[in-house]
Amino acid sequence: MKKVKLFDFGLKTLTVVLAVCISSCSLNEEPEFSLNTTNVFESQSSAETVLKQSYGWLAAPQVYGQFLHDVTPANGVYWAKTDAGRLERSVTYDYYAERQLLPDMWQGLYRAIAESNYLIDGLDNSGLSDDYKTRALAHARFVRGFAYFKLANLFGQAVVLTEPVSTANLESPLSDRDVVYQQAIDDLVFASENLLEEEMMDGLAVKNTAIAYLAKTYWMMASQTQGAGGDATQLYNTAKSYGDQVIDEYALELNYGDLWVNHISGSPESIFQLNFTLANGVQNRATFNFGPNGGWGFFAPGSPSWGNMRIDRAFYDYHRGTYPDDPRMEVNYFSAWTNQRNGSTVYSYPYVRYNDWSTGEPVEVIYDMYADAPRLPGDTPTNPDYDFDALPDPVKGLWNSTYQWDRNLWPFNQKMANVGAVSNYDPRNLVIFRYADLLLLMADVENELGNTNVALDYLNQVLDRARQSGDGATYPMTVTTATQAELRDKIFFERMFELAGEPDLFEDIRRRGTSYLEKVMNIHNDSKNVQYRHQFEVANGVGGLFRDYIISNGNITEDFLTKNLLLPIPANEINNNRAIDPSDQNPGY
Repeated sequence: MKKVKLFDFGLKTLTVVLAVCISSCSLNEEPEFSLNTTNVFESQSSAETVLKQSYGWLAAPQVYGQFLHDVTPANGVYWAKTDAGRLERSVTYDYYAERQLLPDMWQGLYRAIAESNYLIDGLDNSGLSDDYKTRALAHARFVRGFAYFKLANLFGQAVVLTEPVSTANLESPLSDRDVVYQQAIDDLVFASENLLEEEMMDGLAVKNTAIAYLAKTYWMMASQTQGAGGDATQLYNTAKSYGDQVIDEYALELNYGDLWVNHISGSPESIFQLNFTLANGVQNRATFNFGPNGGWGFFAPGSPSWGNMRIDRAFYDYHRGTYPDDPRMEVNYFSAWTNQRNGSTVYSYPYVRYNDWSTGEPVEVIYDMYADAPRLPGDTPTNPDYDFDALPDPVKGLWNSTYQWDRNLWPFNQKMANVGAVSNYDPRNLVIFRYADLLLLMADVENELGNTNVALDYLNQVLDRARQSGDGATYPMTVTTATQAELRDKIFFERMFELAGEPDLFEDIRRRGTSYLEKVMNIHNDSKNVQYRHQFEVANGVGGLFRDYIISNGNITEDFLTKNLLLPIPANEINNNRAIDPSDQNPGY
């Protein structure tokens, strides 16, 4: 069994500098290696440096290091403050082609592609041994295939480049989604056939990594085809053929929480992960957005965490109502933390701290809104309908506050925030494809192919591990029977619970098309406590950075949903690439 990790690029790795060339086109990422480009492929050690740097672009700030999180918060789990419209517009599914950081993320993926293309071209013309060239080419094509897989998922269309940038291909047209996926498949197939089963150096993809991504690629394509009303049987069968090859090559961590420890390595659950460092190199800046603001952690005053993105309390309620004592909740979300400056404990939803003076002496009360608040008739566990008039006065005062700063009415994302981060840089590595994900996607594949018992087995492995991660937990319960339609829904939302707060959920909730995307949006819009606070703020003119809002003002049309299946092609790419016309933009933008 091979556990795959990405090499820590902060350690003894030469930097690749991307030079500016003759065009302003954002695809123009022609690399000039820090080694002389005429001799970089004359030695295996220098070629290996270039190979690692190709992987490094995936963990760079433009992609998983930060900007991917900034650009894709509309994943059904997040809420974001009204950061001058930037994050609010994104988390409320109001994307736009001029979105800040959108072109940077697009460009980051193309940097990985450009680096891979130059590596492929350099190896083809080098005098290195055939064995080394085959291995290195497989790695280059894995990275390129991964980048095109992400572009197809997020943007649909993309410019497909398989040669180094030159005046001949500097401005190239967009290709349709099926062409982009096919390029990803071609690269991943080559990688699966030529990568080693194990790597001497910890951190590079191996054969099973590529095979698992082929299963995921065909599953994504099948889900999209089915969501659009097409026959996806062959695509599901192909996904199954690849998934079956690797389904027994990995294992779940015994405890769910052990997946989010500092510098996780050697996990049996890790299919592909990115490693980060606090030194100069590839740094994880997730805590910058996800860590609480003010006194949390030990950051320098000039670079605190900002608490820009939280967990949507509507989703928190949905998870807690579905699985009341799910041990994953303590790992996915946190609602209490220590102010490192004064030692006090700070609380956020569902907790409210106040002093009860009814006896004449102050008695500290930690009020669990979800468990303690009185509810109105017709209340449901997944959508609590609180009786706000009957709340204790201090709690009622919080919910009826016109204060425009942070009222801590939203939990935080524990997976992506780390109190041990230094100046926003998180020492934790990030597993971006893990065995639980593979089990759930294979459960979905088997269910669509009519293999209910196999689907239930894969699903229950994930549910059982979750339940057994806490002492005496009852939930989530094992599923013993379900219709195909029931199991389809169960798996869809189970992926949200299992992968809550992880960076690839954005594309996951869109894979089944507009009907399922609407179900996700309605978790937020139908929330009684979100509606209460939103209506109060509108009625009382409450603004500021930390307010509630309703997606599309409650008017979720088919056009709105269709638009939100994809991100827009960045405006500067359309403006600067003469081979792309404004009419090529994705629907709705």
